[in-house]
Amino acid sequence: MRGISVFVGFVAIIVAVVPATVIIRGDGERPNDVSWVPVIIAAVVAVVGFVVCRVLRFAASRRFVDVSLQRGQYQPYRSPAFPFTLVAWVLIVVAGSTAFASFNVSERAKGPSAEDPFRSHTFTDWLPALVILAGVVTVGAASYYSWDFRRRHEIPVLEAHGVATFVEPPRQLSKTEAAKLRTWMWLRGTTIEGLFLAGALLPRLLPGADRPSEQEAELGLAMLVGGPGAISFTLLLIMFVLAPTRRSAWDALRQRSSLLAIGVGTVGAILDSNGQEITGGLTTLAALLFASVTCLNIMDRGAQPWLGLAFLMFSYLLGYLAAPDGHPSLPSGIAGWAVAVLALGYTTYQARSHWRAWYALVSPISMPR
Repeated sequence: MRGISVFVGFVAIIVAVVPATVIIRGDGERPNDVSWVPVIIAAVVAVVGFVVCRVLRFAASRRFVDVSLQRGQYQPYRSPAFPFTLVAWVLIVVAGSTAFASFNVSERAKGPSAEDPFRSHTFTDWLPALVILAGVVTVGAASYYSWDFRRRHEIPVLEAHGVATFVEPPRQLSKTEAAKLRTWMWLRGTTIEGLFLAGALLPRLLPGADRPSEQEAELGLAMLVGGPGAISFTLLLIMFVLAPTRRSAWDALRQRSSLLAIGVGTVGAILDSNGQEITGGLTTLAALLFASVTCLNIMDRGAQPWLGLAFLMFSYLLGYLAAPDGHPSLPSGIAGWAVAVLALGYTTYQARSHWRAWYALVSPISMPR
């Protein structure tokens, strides 16, 4: 899991590099030179802040454990480990992305401005979405590291004094529990996509509004039906890249339902490319639906709760970016903001429920789940 956590942190920095590059480049003419003073300041602040956060986190966590031992009761969701870890990670991501972005701008300043893609409106339009994505990934990395800290420094002491018992998630689910998990994740992902779809299409069905085109309706239907399947396929590819999860990825891929979904989808793509658009489209849609319902068997084979949390995060981002008439910029109008906030609240609630369903700290007299 250490490799996965490092990968997540690296992704957070890489994602933040793009908006940092757009911000540093600015809207003026191509710079002749880049000031490295902000980079040095950010690096110094990050190093000092990181060390201070680690010291304060350890002290606050030790105080929290002492109070829990005195009271004989542990509140697992009030641990101070997360906020200190989050601040430390924000400093690291800001410093790392600023350094990479400054180097990027400096190198591109040496060439023709026409070859600088960061000067295009595409990257400017995507800036808010990339900032949000970088923030989400940073929170994910901080969540993992804070939990790793708690498992090493808080939970062993509490267990030794009989204040709390850590319930490990099961390594292998029964067929019934596995089907239940896949179904719940499919419904959660579909609900998130559905909220964004409704927010994009319903206002345009009002009298006097610009009606959705047939292409937009088809895109919305494909997103609603195949969104969870597309996300599962993306996560499956990531699991293949990471060595700790490669074995689980192979196990999920060789299941008959996964092979059937991928095979039918391939046939649909071939039919569509040969001019049979209707047949190919329906075949592909059926494959996407099947992949969505089964989640390509990754949910009950990958590491939980992390895989489920990643699934929910990807579902929100896909809905945010791919809703018909949606834009990668910030939501427009009251309806757009309302849908974005509502979907974020639902996603957060489901992520919290998923976490608590897999990891639990209970008192010795409580019944384990």
